[in-house]
This record gives sequence, C-alpha cells and structure tokens, in this order.
Amino acid sequence: MNKFFKEFVRISASFFYVGYIPVASGAWGSLAAFAIIAPLESRTLAIVTAVLSVFGILICKPAQEIFKSPDPRQYVLDEVCGMALSVLWLPADYVVWITAYVIFRVLDVFKPWPIIIFQKMRHPAGIMLDDLAAGAITNIILQLIIFVIRFR
Repeated sequence: MNKFFKEFVRISASFFYVGYIPVASGAWGSLAAFAIIAPLESRTLAIVTAVLSVFGILICKPAQEIFKSPDPRQYVLDEVCGMALSVLWLPADYVVWITAYVIFRVLDVFKPWPIIIFQKMRHPAGIMLDDLAAGAITNIILQLIIFVIRFR
C-alpha cells in the first residue's frame, strides 16, 4: 500500500480526522454527519449517503490494515453514513435530528438484534453494515413516530 493511498484511507475513514478525537469518537463522528446532512435536500442526501456508504465498505479492509484493528475506533465514516441514513427522507427539523441522533447512538452503542449480526461479521464490511443497520432502524422508528403524530 503506497503512502498516498494510506493517508487517503486514513483521512476518509476518520472523516477528516474526527475519528482521532480521543473520547467518544463514534459520537463525534455521528455529530460530524450534520456537516453533510444540514445543507442537503433529500434526493441529494440519498445519493451522497449511498456513494459514501459504498466507498466506506470498499475502504474497510485497508483501514483495518492501516489502523491494525478489526474495528478501528478511528473509523467514523460508518457513523457518518449511519447518521445520514437515519434522517433520510425525514423533515429537516432540529427536533427530528436530535431525536435521530439519540436513537442512533443508543442503537449503535447497545447493538440490539439485528444490528449485532452485522457487528459480529468476520467480513471487513461489518464495520459499516452495523451502523447502516442502526441508521435504517432509526429512520424506520422516526418515520413511524411522525406518521402516528400526523394522523392522530
């Protein structure tokens, strides 16, 4: 692996070094997602989330090698993508975003079923897939809450 590629993976996986924050790097990575989420409308956010998610899966293996860990704490692109997925097609509202952040972080930390299945994968893509699952579940929960509130 050449030096340029290693640094590219390091910058990408850590989401511009956010993953190097020594305490709660995943929480910071989730917050950093709002730098992407805030300015984008839903269709653009869907494309950006899909592209970053595929890219994130592709760099899982090199990131494991660079960070010398099966699930590196510096790797926060998974939190960024999971958080983006959690608010996709939801109202661009701070209450929704804060609620999504809290639900996503709880799911990401405690990893209930089916998220734990992806966490336990031996494949490098498991780094990304557990957070994408947490984001998808967060989104479904919020979609249901908003549906119930609107049609009450």
